[in-house]
Amino acid sequence: MKKVIIALVAMFVITMSANAQSDNNSKVTFDRISSYLELRVDQVEPVKTAMAQFSSSVESIYQMKDASKIGEAWEKIQNRHKATMKKILNEKQYNKYVEMLDLTAKNNAERMMSEATAAQ
Repeated sequence: MKKVIIALVAMFVITMSANAQSDNNSKVTFDRISSYLELRVDQVEPVKTAMAQFSSSVESIYQMKDASKIGEAWEKIQNRHKATMKKILNEKQYNKYVEMLDLTAKNNAERMMSEATAAQ
């Protein structure tokens, strides 16, 4: 069971990395996030920078050879990113962002579990 969980986390991280490359850098996606969070003008660049750093950190997980450390690395990256976003956003914006991030992670995990179950 532990190996299955690690494999699912690894797949999740890879999916997040692919999504980060194709979506987070696109203007349309950022504009949607910016609108959803109701970012002030002075928050736009710091949020872009934080999201780019998060994407880059997720990329580094993709390069890891030891699958047993991926889950721990993901937790550290996610916690560091949330702390950064908490400094930039007000409480309402931060709560919306965390909800969005967690929902995306949950949906990806559920999708991967369904695909893994279907493959068996």
